[in-house]
Amino acid sequence: MPPTEPGEGPGEGLGQESGITFLRRTPALPGVAAVYGYAGVEVGSRSRRPPHRGIPSTLLTVVVAVDAPLLCSATLEEWADHRGETHAVCLGGFQLQPVYLQRPDAQEGVQVAVHPLAARRLLGLPASALTELTQEGGGVLGPSMRRLHERVVSSPPAERPLLVEEALSALASRHGRRQGPRREVVGAWRLLERSGGRMRVTDTASAVGLTSRHLSSLMKAELGIGTKELADLMRFESAHSELVERARRGAAPRLADLAHTHGYADHAHLDRAYRRFAGTSPTEWLAEEFRNIQAGGHAPARDLSP
Repeated sequence: MPPTEPGEGPGEGLGQESGITFLRRTPALPGVAAVYGYAGVEVGSRSRRPPHRGIPSTLLTVVVAVDAPLLCSATLEEWADHRGETHAVCLGGFQLQPVYLQRPDAQEGVQVAVHPLAARRLLGLPASALTELTQEGGGVLGPSMRRLHERVVSSPPAERPLLVEEALSALASRHGRRQGPRREVVGAWRLLERSGGRMRVTDTASAVGLTSRHLSSLMKAELGIGTKELADLMRFESAHSELVERARRGAAPRLADLAHTHGYADHAHLDRAYRRFAGTSPTEWLAEEFRNIQAGGHAPARDLSP
């Protein structure tokens, strides 16, 4: 899969290395963090390529695949056997495990990052309704996604991100009057996000005027996961973003320092979080994804709370 963590800042960003190109746009559409156009040719033998790991994120992902449908596997065993779900328009839910994807010789398409608290008004449903690891966009969002895919495939690469933005804007116009998430959920999200996932669940619930159990129930109804799971994911994402930035600058990972900064007891606890969310260790993930990082993928997320 192309980059899974959208970048920040207005306008467009372009990165290229070894034939991989990422074009990032930050549209004005509320709740959309970024739209990426991507195209690349993989180097080396296909049999020696590791999987691309779609790491859990606090943002939903929509991918319009141009070259061929994405094959999304839930486990390394499925990936090795070329088993899984195929999607022309892939909609990634709010999940807590990685998705394993093949790295074909050529890959091309558009990827979008959507804030889950904007899902009701943008996609017409709460993030909790996306119960599968990945789903076909046409099946969830209707025939307009199938028509979008046909238009994107038949259009020049430079026009594709704009076509996707237009389709999202049309969806937003259709669903914009829907009621958004409860204010307690939005408030709790912002508090956890501001703390990098380190604020205690009881303190978060108290700050929004709810019991921990009640807040967790509301979180699950909106996102599909509870408050503690969201905090764990945000803490991992905060540490992961710093790891990516260090790699981009060519700096040493310094995993013990990274663990301490983001509230993990030690390097071993950070490693455990990586194995939970990424299915591998921090150093192994860096080895697999270093080329994408240097090419402009995996840029850190930014605050887009609605």
